[in-house]
Order: sequence, then C-alpha cells, then structure tokens
Amino acid sequence: MIRLVDVKFSSRLPQRLCEIYFESFPVEERRDWADLLSRIDDVDSPLNISVIEMGDGVAVGFITWWRFEEFVYVEHFAVDASVRGGGVGSDAIRKFVEQIDRPVVLEVELAGANDMADRRIGFYERCGFMSHPDFEYIQPPYAPHLPEVPLMLMSRSCIAICGCQST
Repeated sequence: MIRLVDVKFSSRLPQRLCEIYFESFPVEERRDWADLLSRIDDVDSPLNISVIEMGDGVAVGFITWWRFEEFVYVEHFAVDASVRGGGVGSDAIRKFVEQIDRPVVLEVELAGANDMADRRIGFYERCGFMSHPDFEYIQPPYAPHLPEVPLMLMSRSCIAICGCQST
C-alpha cells in the first residue's frame, strides 16, 4: 500500500528523493536540485511535490507537478529502482490522478528513442493516459548549457491543447 504526501517545504523532503531524482533522469531532463527546492519553498509557486511513501512511511519516490488553471502538468515522476515492477508506480500515478481535480498532462521520451521510452509509454497507457505523437513538443533547456529535448506529451482527461476526446 502506498500513499501520496504533499510536501510544502523542502526541508521536509527525505534526502533519498534527491538520489532518486539523479538516478532516474538524465542531466538534460532535470532542473538544478537547488532550483527545484527553492520553487517548492516559494508559497506563490505553482510547483508542487508529492512524496510516494510505502505503508511503513518510507519515501520511495515522488511526483513534481505544476497546478495551472486548466490542467496539472507532471514534470517528474520517479520511483526508487528497488521497488519498481511491484505496482508502486502504477498505484501512485492512479492515486495522483484520482486526487487531482483537472486533466493531467505529462511528457515522455519519443517512442523508439531508447528501450525505456517504449516501456514508459506503455506504462502510462496502461494507467489510462493517451499519447499525442502528432503534437510537437520540445522541452526547453533547464540550464543555458543544456540542450532542448524533443519529448511526447501524454494526457489523462484530455484538454484542448491535445485535440482529443479521452476521459
């Protein structure tokens, strides 16, 4: 059993989440950790973090997400490699979507980009997300020395930018 805990202050984040962040995302797909923490601490920022905890209260992952007027954008979603494959990730994303009061949009690597890209796309599709391969999306660089990253958007309870009619 997992639970999602919304954390409002970075000082309450377990150190293990930083390690999971760096293990889970390549440098061009992550923002500076200090920047992330400062945005979480800013009460006016639309950036939020939900910590994924196992039944015993141990943090095993997180979802960083932005609350916008018409939708929620998931920027990062990661689960500790030691618990992957056991349903923790699918339970977490389903629980997250159930708690959100608006459509959810996230990004993934393009299909065929690497072995994990197709697995991730399949994972999100099994969780009820719809792929939008015809909608061109480029992630802006997180820092001046980093490249843009072509990614694909996926959504659940679709919104106008996607041009679809999913539920």
